[in-house]
Amino acid sequence: MALQGYLYQHICALLDVTPGFISQAKKAYQTHGTDGLTLKYQGTQPYLSAQQRQAVIDWLKVQSVWSVEQLSTHIESTYNLVFQSRQSYYQLLAEANITYKKAQSTNPKRDGERVAAKKKR
Repeated sequence: MALQGYLYQHICALLDVTPGFISQAKKAYQTHGTDGLTLKYQGTQPYLSAQQRQAVIDWLKVQSVWSVEQLSTHIESTYNLVFQSRQSYYQLLAEANITYKKAQSTNPKRDGERVAAKKKR
């Protein structure tokens, strides 16, 4: 738009960007063409490699009981790594098709006699 003669004020209002952003984009386009407009951000490298991640998921699948604390301890002892956010542990559990929410096998308040009496009614 800047190359077509639009005013920077109009472009800023239309695209909700700063004049500096427009100048940088214009310069990148003039220098490198459309390749200059692509994002250069590649993201961060994962802490666990693909093989390590798969090994953790395989380890989770053979466990009879799961917890975030248990997973955290395993990763720390095996890979000497502690995630900053619990979300990373939740994602690993989700990839292993395991819910991180605590579940009870039976209702602790269940009274067998009361249930049987109610069924008879």
